Amino acid sequence: MVDVYIAGEDDVTRHVIFRILNYCSPEGFRVLSALPARGGEIKKKILEFNKLAAKTPVILLTDLDANLCAPTLKKELLKNAVAQENFILNVAVDEAEAWLMADREGFAKYMSLPLKYIPEACMQKQGGNKACMEMRFNYKSSYFLTHALVKECRNETLKSQLCVKGKASKGKEYNTAILPFVDAHWNIETAMKNSDSLARMVNRITKLLERHAFILHA
Repeated sequence: MVDVYIAGEDDVTRHVIFRILNYCSPEGFRVLSALPARGGEIKKKILEFNKLAAKTPVILLTDLDANLCAPTLKKELLKNAVAQENFILNVAVDEAEAWLMADREGFAKYMSLPLKYIPEACMQKQGGNKACMEMRFNYKSSYFLTHALVKECRNETLKSQLCVKGKASKGKEYNTAILPFVDAHWNIETAMKNSDSLARMVNRITKLLERHAFILHA
């Protein structure tokens, strides 16, 4: 079993990390604690996380948001520091919500709406030379969920929980609505086919587990 720390911007992101760890190995990881990393705290503390990873693996997940591409964002965050081998720094394109909707059939079923309302994935560039398969949104995936997709939701309970009121960016019961999908319904295998950034995180964590298994048996 590999001891790890995790860091995510919010509850949804942290639950996504837990689900991916469980997907990679149900009994292979033990999360020591979730490091505080809300919003701007990631930029302030990322070098501390990197230093900590020299002793104990740290798995961090942040959103790409409006940044040009994941490699550029990583360089900005690390401030030219060399990332420790066991600092598993991941960027969700464009947000963790896009990874959830990458399981198109599962998310449509959970939201009780026709599949046609879930955007499709396509090859696209995020500033680099290589195109990647990612979900296509005209604006942030979380905004699309709470301001457009929710209008088509036939589950009145979810609709009420996700509905935005006033100037709020998310419904007051956003986590109550989304976390059950992450924990029990999200099909990571399917979602990876529509998101290369998700597949890369799964691959990094798998390699982390393999490295530690090799050390134990060396």
